[in-house]
Amino acid sequence: MDSGRARAILQMIQDRQEASVQPSERGELVSQGFLVSVDASTRDGWTASVAGLAALRNRVREMSRVALATPGPVAPPELQQMVASLEELTRQKTNLETLVWNAPTQEYFLPTLAGRNVLGDLTTWQRRLEGRTFPDFLREMYDYRAALFGTVSRASAIQGGLLWDEETRDAEETPLELSFTNVDFRFAAMILAKRAINPSLLVSAFQMFHHDTNWGSLNKVDRLIGSAILASLPWDPAYVRNAFERLRVELEYHGVQPEDRILAAASLADVPQSAWAEALKRIDDLHRGRPNLNFLLASALARSPYEPAEALARFEDALTGMAARGYKDGIHIEAAASLLAAGPMARETMVDRFSVAMSHLAGTFDPPFAPAAMIAANPLEPLEAIDVFRDCIAVVTRSSFYDLTLEIEELALILSYGVAPLGLGYLAANLPAAPPVQRVPPTAPPISPLATSWYVWHGHYVYRPIGWYIATHPVHVHTVAAFG
Repeated sequence: MDSGRARAILQMIQDRQEASVQPSERGELVSQGFLVSVDASTRDGWTASVAGLAALRNRVREMSRVALATPGPVAPPELQQMVASLEELTRQKTNLETLVWNAPTQEYFLPTLAGRNVLGDLTTWQRRLEGRTFPDFLREMYDYRAALFGTVSRASAIQGGLLWDEETRDAEETPLELSFTNVDFRFAAMILAKRAINPSLLVSAFQMFHHDTNWGSLNKVDRLIGSAILASLPWDPAYVRNAFERLRVELEYHGVQPEDRILAAASLADVPQSAWAEALKRIDDLHRGRPNLNFLLASALARSPYEPAEALARFEDALTGMAARGYKDGIHIEAAASLLAAGPMARETMVDRFSVAMSHLAGTFDPPFAPAAMIAANPLEPLEAIDVFRDCIAVVTRSSFYDLTLEIEELALILSYGVAPLGLGYLAANLPAAPPVQRVPPTAPPISPLATSWYVWHGHYVYRPIGWYIATHPVHVHTVAAFG
């Protein structure tokens, strides 16, 4: 059966319309639990039983009053039995209201929870269904979600290794002010887990960068973000560290402040050395066009597929469009504008896509502007990207890969980057495994398929506020679910 036909059937039955389901289609949907077949005799039996629902409800109400006036902790057995009967009749009444007659097979159909879930998937991805059979669609969605669980499982193993390594190191080697927490390690582990290799190798790479790199800074969050990003690169760690330290020197010559150099160098760590001059030239051009642009904003625009003048024009359009819709919040709005301006969508749709993402992220992040722009700027349609993000929230939650509720969405956002079902994964959905990537002549502008720049943005505008909040609020505050 074609996926489009499966969606049409499930949607019509959900809307209580006759779908004219053929016998071959019926078998495929009923056998997998997306529909329940109900014959006429069963339906008549439910109708007869439900006729006595009002009378039973009144009897239960009267007996409940009597039971409440009678001492004792347990309701009378007769009342308990009547309550069970009332629940069953209520269920049958609900089923009767949702039954749909199917003439070709002379039976009724009842939609199920599994059927509603599949209908939601088919509706979200309906633009991608052409040429896909229904079994293929189901298999691809299953594989996609299984891969998400696999990534979180790998992240859990990485976090365990990072914690063990931290606990067994000499206290003099890791000063207390530079020690990482469980929350810190979960953030790093989720980034590292995007590489499908042995978790112990990723743990070793992270600790090498964390402990053996001359960071020139005691900013713990910068070291955390930098170590996670550098360890996630699919190259020899010694080569990556050498490139990182040389980039910091280059950035000093381009006027980048010392406190910005760690994240600035990390955001460019995946750019081939032959393209450094072009990347830095574009950043300088952007600064000349807008002198007050900070380095992270400029680096996002510099890595976009647009010339500096056009990138700045898109940036101004995004700022103007967001301000017209009431979004005004200083640096976080500028961060969102730069992400939108660097994205692949048309200038006319940037703010519309951002508004769709904002409407779904309300109350999830504080502030929500950069996360909404990250979702709006990816190659998927906004509602598709939101659906992937929700899948990732579900996986993080079901895997119990969090201690504090405010971690869930932040980790899910990392997990969602580059991931999509139906072969739509983009950029760094799965970073290359052990072999180094093939060196190719750089193009202008230098755009890398790796995720360093995105992770820098995530760390700076999503994780850093969460880390600050955790550090300044009592632990018991976090036990209350903040996101409904």
